[in-house]
Amino acid sequence: MSEFSLKIYGCRGSIPVSGPDHVRYGGETSCAVIKAGTRTIVLDAGSGIRKLGLEMTEKDPSVYLFVSHVHFDHIIGLPYFSTMYRPDASIFAWGPRDPRGSSFEESIECLLQPPFHPVSVHEMLARKTFFNMGEGHVVYFLKGVAEPIQINAFHPSDRDKVPDPDDVEMSVSCMRGYNHPKSGVNIYRVTCGKKSMVYASDTEGYVQGDRRLVDFSQGADLLIHDAMYTDEKYVSMPVPTQGYGHSTVKIACQLAEDANVKKLVLWHHDPVSTDDVLDRIFEDAKSYFSNTIIGMDGLEVPI
Repeated sequence: MSEFSLKIYGCRGSIPVSGPDHVRYGGETSCAVIKAGTRTIVLDAGSGIRKLGLEMTEKDPSVYLFVSHVHFDHIIGLPYFSTMYRPDASIFAWGPRDPRGSSFEESIECLLQPPFHPVSVHEMLARKTFFNMGEGHVVYFLKGVAEPIQINAFHPSDRDKVPDPDDVEMSVSCMRGYNHPKSGVNIYRVTCGKKSMVYASDTEGYVQGDRRLVDFSQGADLLIHDAMYTDEKYVSMPVPTQGYGHSTVKIACQLAEDANVKKLVLWHHDPVSTDDVLDRIFEDAKSYFSNTIIGMDGLEVPI
């Protein structure tokens, strides 16, 4: 069977943190790497992606990056991702179109240009290809073919473009989450053979759970789910965090149970949560959903 595994390079939310209270769980913002078959799939380009670039030593590397949304904590590592500057590298990047009409590529260009950064995205030497991705889109990686194909599974004209399953090494499908201010996020499901994992960062629950996400995650071998807040912080006055677009640990665990997933990874830790606080959160989570893992920088998990 092909390799299918997760390595975490960053699982904080909002802003990177450091210091003696943030040693065991780490302080880099969102970046997860999936090894699927022969592919390196990168989920988000938070500050953690910098270390990934330093580790990439192979000749002619190809990176397949799927960005959930373009809030700073999910793309801030991109200008420091050394692979972007390698003329022998190929980077394929997918993400949401801005609701104002701008393409995903234009959103990235806004950040990676002066005066915000001295080197523009087009001055970085890697071969870069950007794609808009949204609800119902599926990216297929075919065996022995470097560049994947993308279809809209909802549109009749694309149904005859679905490749033969025997030709598919892996695929990434997308649902759009609308409960993260102010323009939502992409949630991704990565499938390799008979196994799959779901990446649901920056999502907030609903009454009786997010039924669309329950359906999208159904039966996954691994679910990475936002779990930024404790119940207390979520509802405490004078500044409750309800409506901020992030879930509690209990919300994440309930969705994992409803979706019948095998493993849950708690994700997008609050930057003010110390190692000791996260220890307590982890213990509470296991009482709600026993097969829970808490995200920490450097953690590797087979899928």
